[in-house]
Amino acid sequence: MVNNQVVERKDSERPNPSTATTTQSSDEQEVVIVADSLSKHFGATKALDKVNCKIGGASIFGLIGSNGAGKSTFLRLAAGVYKPTEGTILYRGQVIYDNPNAKKEIIFVADQPYFYFENLKKMSALYRSLYETWDQELYHELLQIFPIKEDQRLDLLSKGLHRQAALILAIASKPRLLLMDEAFDGLDPVMRQNLKRILARQVADDGMTTLIASQNLRELEDFCDHVGLLHDGGLLFVEELDKLRLGLVKAQVAFRGDITEKQLKSMGLEILRFHARGSLVEILSRNTELELRTILNQLSPLLLDVLPLTLEEVFIYELSRKAYIVSELLA
Repeated sequence: MVNNQVVERKDSERPNPSTATTTQSSDEQEVVIVADSLSKHFGATKALDKVNCKIGGASIFGLIGSNGAGKSTFLRLAAGVYKPTEGTILYRGQVIYDNPNAKKEIIFVADQPYFYFENLKKMSALYRSLYETWDQELYHELLQIFPIKEDQRLDLLSKGLHRQAALILAIASKPRLLLMDEAFDGLDPVMRQNLKRILARQVADDGMTTLIASQNLRELEDFCDHVGLLHDGGLLFVEELDKLRLGLVKAQVAFRGDITEKQLKSMGLEILRFHARGSLVEILSRNTELELRTILNQLSPLLLDVLPLTLEEVFIYELSRKAYIVSELLA
């Protein structure tokens, strides 16, 4: 029988991925991946061009970008499938390409998984022989969560079940670095939440580092510690999510009389968006919540609700400041 929860753990006991690394500051946190002027060319096409970034351990990193942005290429370089054309990418200080010592701690789940054998029973035996960290108990737990039987023909499964089979094998291998390309594509909402819970638990309990490439900002916004935005082969933006949200606040306000954007700016609000619908005004400002409430309360509003910010909104306004064409980047 398939469970809708991760077994043997209460929801309250599962770690929150956004707080999984709070025991270490960014300076103290171990760096797992370092890309230095990393480039990968396929003929005249520059899939990646001089990318620089650092990814810390025991974290969940979301790599955002549209089709053709270079996300899959970055993952394949991090997995050692591709050799850099220029620059370097290191895993815990080691070159990854053609390095078995590094690769034995890394697993890459591709957008279109490939299986050597016809069912999970045989595939699990293969993974168990390849990865010393294989956890048979975890493997059986995952079989209870995801609706796949060990003897099912993998080539007859749907795209979503194909992906679930690949994830079962990858997670049960307990890699130190897990790379996933469009991890949630083809999964129903229940399976997506199960996957998030499992990954968050492995990060918190075992210190696993997870790198997820996706086009979907909404899938990652409640899940990742850090996010980066790739566009045209270049990494435009890398930031910790909590820091991104700290300096932005969104609110709905209703006043007795008409209030203009100019008036609010003169009182100290750094307004990024001002939208009035009758007596109701929506404001997005580059202030703290305390600053916003202090300023608006001077006008005795009839209504003042501070609203949660989506990751997409944060990206739009951060990128707007950098003069990028947001509609092209986040389409």
